[in-house]
Amino acid sequence: MFDETKIKSLRGEQNLSLKQLSEKSGVSVSMISQIERKKTDPTLTTLYKICKGLDVSISSLLQNDDHTTHIIRADKRKTLTFPQSHSKYELLTPITDGTIEMIIIHLEPGQEEKQLIEHSGEECGHVLKGEMTVLLGDTKHILNEGDTIRFKSTVPHRFFNHTEETTISIWAMTGRIV
Repeated sequence: MFDETKIKSLRGEQNLSLKQLSEKSGVSVSMISQIERKKTDPTLTTLYKICKGLDVSISSLLQNDDHTTHIIRADKRKTLTFPQSHSKYELLTPITDGTIEMIIIHLEPGQEEKQLIEHSGEECGHVLKGEMTVLLGDTKHILNEGDTIRFKSTVPHRFFNHTEETTISIWAMTGRIV
C-alpha cells in the first residue's frame, strides 16, 4: 500500500494547506485529512485527484527505490491495493524520475468506482488473463485475453472487470501519471 504520510509531507513541501489542496484536487478537506490520518482508504480516483493536485505521480507516494536500481526483481515489486476498487497494482519499473512506468493490474470482479480519469501522457495495455472493459470517453471497448489497447491519457478513461473472474493486464504509461 502507499504511504499516506507522504501526502502530508508533499503538501507541506509545497506549502499547501488542506483547503488549498482540496481546491486544486477537487477532493474535500475532510477526505484528505482522513486519508492523511489513515482513517480511510482512498479510491483510486480520489488518489489520482490528490496526486494531480500535488503534481506528482501515484508511485511517488511509495518509498523511493535506490536511484542506482535498474532492475525490479519479481519478489521486490511495490504494490498498491485499492480495496474499494477491487484492484491491485504491481509496479514493474523502479520509482525514479523516469518518463515511463509499467504496471501489472489485477482486477477482481465487482468494480464500484464509475468516475473517469485523465492525465498527461499515453497508455498501452495488454490483457494477460481474462477480459476487461475500457471506457474511453463515451466509447466502451471489451478487451479479451491477448488483446492490446493504446490511447492518449488525456482522453477521460477508466477500466473495470465486467466478468466473474480475475483479470490480469500489463500496462505501460508515459508522461506524468497522476
